[in-house]
Amino acid sequence: MMLPIENNDTFLLFFHGLDSSDETSKYTCIDRLPKYCQTVDYRQDFEAVFTIYEQLIQEKMRAYPRVVLASHSLGGWFANHFAHKFGLRALLITPCINPSEVLVDSIPVAAIMDLPFLTTNLEKTHVFIEVDDERLKVETARQTLVDLPKSWEVQYFEGGHHRIARKDDIWLSVNELCDDPMIWIDEAALYGED
Repeated sequence: MMLPIENNDTFLLFFHGLDSSDETSKYTCIDRLPKYCQTVDYRQDFEAVFTIYEQLIQEKMRAYPRVVLASHSLGGWFANHFAHKFGLRALLITPCINPSEVLVDSIPVAAIMDLPFLTTNLEKTHVFIEVDDERLKVETARQTLVDLPKSWEVQYFEGGHHRIARKDDIWLSVNELCDDPMIWIDEAALYGED
């Protein structure tokens, strides 16, 4: 059995989706420290979220040698935006690729902003797309996620937006992005079996 060795040099920042919080299963399933998810209300003041996240990232970048971003849904757009801005690694779980179109009814100010989904970050970026997602059309993802740098890894999964936490896939991706060293442990020895 492979287990990660604690790596306190890398800080994991998680960005939750619309109408979510730090209690989302995509965040709580990550069993590594240090990690943090700032709960924000995207509907309340969408433009203020940029400042909140940027200040948080800069604070963690001053305190840790490496910061990795992980995210879900609308948080995926923000994580991708800041990963590009600061040259950070990122895990984007079912990211909101086109918020200007998707949020027209729920967050009108986002609809009038130019919110492109950039795909040029040279740092490791893992993207999980769920094929049956009711919010992200797989055609949009396939049209957007083309001609990517070699550092990008895109995986398409069967299943829906909120129905599957993908704990094992998230765990493996986070460990790789954070450079958490892994050790092999003999399960029999671990449990005192002959």
